[in-house]
Amino acid sequence: MKFFRLIWKNVFRKKTRMVLTTGSIVLVLVLIVVLVSLLNAMEADPSGGRGANRLVVQHATGLASFLPLSQRQRIEQIPGVVAVSPEIWFGGVYKDDRPENFFGQLSADPQIFFDKIFDDAMIDPAANAEWKATRNGFVAGQNLVTKFGWKKGDHVQLRGTYIPVTLDLIYIGKYRAGDESNIFFHNEYLNQSKWFGANRVTGIYYMKVASTQDLPRVAAAIDRMFENSDAPTKTMTEKQFQAQFMEMMGNIKGLIRWISLVILFAVTLIVANTVAMSARERVTEISVMRVLGFRRSHVLSFILSESVLMSLLGGLVGVVLAKFVIIPGMVKGMQTTPMAPFLINFRVTWQVLLAAFGISVGVGVLAGFVPAIRSSQLRIVDGLRQVV
Repeated sequence: MKFFRLIWKNVFRKKTRMVLTTGSIVLVLVLIVVLVSLLNAMEADPSGGRGANRLVVQHATGLASFLPLSQRQRIEQIPGVVAVSPEIWFGGVYKDDRPENFFGQLSADPQIFFDKIFDDAMIDPAANAEWKATRNGFVAGQNLVTKFGWKKGDHVQLRGTYIPVTLDLIYIGKYRAGDESNIFFHNEYLNQSKWFGANRVTGIYYMKVASTQDLPRVAAAIDRMFENSDAPTKTMTEKQFQAQFMEMMGNIKGLIRWISLVILFAVTLIVANTVAMSARERVTEISVMRVLGFRRSHVLSFILSESVLMSLLGGLVGVVLAKFVIIPGMVKGMQTTPMAPFLINFRVTWQVLLAAFGISVGVGVLAGFVPAIRSSQLRIVDGLRQVV
């Protein structure tokens, strides 16, 4: 530590070059921290563990196929099942087709939805009771209410797309939960429109079981029950249900890994070039230091420390920007977009922080290793005769 001031001075010897090099490290660390944090958020439990004993039943061929409503009663008879709610993704158009007006629209059974299945959500009991009694009523997540400024009693029209009906809904109240980007309305109100699947089919079954220990048994029992029927099922946990949307996007994890490796390689070359230029400019100075009694190990540690310090400074700024500016801004900007369910756990964890600083140190060591070795092996007489 007694040579820290010398190392610091050498790092800032060429301020413009140092700022540009550090800036490249900042950009790389911001990108890596954001990508890794986003990947972690997509793989995390959307309910934060509160929905650990919930299951989702869909058609075995995918979400594009419907399930018969007759399956509900048979599922409810399986030991360990607490409640089952049929749900249909309506996918209607609100106002116009602009992406900012898109949000999740799901039909559900209001008599049990917030009481027995989605019971970790916070909703005013009076609003829940009114929703149950209002056939064309709907409740919405806090984020949507804030975005659109809905007031109690407001009429909201949704123009159907693949279900060719128009719903005239009345806003009843809001709920608070991890994902606040959806609205829920009555199954019965959708069915009274006499659409082609009215009172016959549903999109999925959203259900709750008594305990997490019952999950494998109940899921297996449901799939066995309907495996030879016209509508075989695929039963999964709430977390697995969300994970399949990631799988539809392809190998995101592999893509992020390769992007990270490529940009790390590029920034390592940039830092190595900066350190090498700095060392070449100080050949005579390093030789004079050797004459004054500094050993080869001193020169090696000085050059290597300068490289690591430069990388750490860039890493620190990058992590601070990602954690306190970039990621909070992304979360705020996408709270009411289709990405909202994936951003519930979008934050920089301590593991990501430590990994980012580890990457910074690694880049510094790799970038400074060759210039440090070459400078430490330089003969004093060769260094003194060079003119830089």
